[in-house]
Amino acid sequence: MRNTKARRDILGILEEYDYPLNAEQIYEKLNEDYDKSTIYRNLKNYESNGDIKSIVFSDKIKYFFKGKGHFHFIYCTECKKFERFDLCYSEQMSKYIKERLGFKVLTHTLYFEGICKECQKITEDGQYGHLNQ
Repeated sequence: MRNTKARRDILGILEEYDYPLNAEQIYEKLNEDYDKSTIYRNLKNYESNGDIKSIVFSDKIKYFFKGKGHFHFIYCTECKKFERFDLCYSEQMSKYIKERLGFKVLTHTLYFEGICKECQKITEDGQYGHLNQ
């Protein structure tokens, strides 16, 4: 894979943020300097090479992030905000997975979905968007 300016810029954006971004967000952060097909194609190549990872939340949108090791995210289903956190239960879970299931854990990505503090304050009656349906 050639190291083009587009590829460097896309990877630079992913390295700059500590949380996952979707292709549309990357497009906007690059000031629309590249067409969306260039962004999607490069994201696909980076992911297939193992340079980036992706995750899909309940909104069915694919988000991409850079890094090695393990990751933990909290995702607000209302405003679509992410936060990354470092608290990890991996030792206990890895031990269980190794002893009970016979697998050796190499890496993991864990996420929780919920409603952030700001979105909880939006309504007084405690009812939130899609949860009412």
